[in-house]
Amino acid sequence: MLQVCDALCPDKKNNFQTVSLSRKTVTSRIEAIDKNLISQLESKIGQFKFCSIAMDESTDINDTAQLVLFIRGVDENFDITEELACMRSLKETTKGCDIFREFQEGLLTLKVPITNICNITTDGAPNMTGKNLDFLDSLIKTIPGTMLFFYIVLYIKMFCVNLH
Repeated sequence: MLQVCDALCPDKKNNFQTVSLSRKTVTSRIEAIDKNLISQLESKIGQFKFCSIAMDESTDINDTAQLVLFIRGVDENFDITEELACMRSLKETTKGCDIFREFQEGLLTLKVPITNICNITTDGAPNMTGKNLDFLDSLIKTIPGTMLFFYIVLYIKMFCVNLH
């Protein structure tokens, strides 16, 4: 870091030398940044009149299923915000009910009113839109009487497989 400082701003090298870079210091600073970013996102979400969620379940390099939620919302001034809302690990199975549980917990953590959601986008996998114990079924049971548009994003590779 100090070598970069020598090249870019040698007059500020003393300032860089006084910065503590111990593991504990770096960890606490990252945690402080995390809390601040979550607070900013919660504040924006609190102002949403309507929002939509895009979600995908995929497996990481350690063979652990991960659920990723993106949120896009609009406030009363029609300002649009789009952010990565959360990433949740699916420790056991990837059934629709498991995905729905993590979906709910992710939204509760960020204080997203489920009644403000007007659109959910998924990949259309059977655990999302199947007949029994799927995500959509769990969602409808939780929000009865609420109009919710459920769009399915199909991956390009699915079309390529069908063409051959």
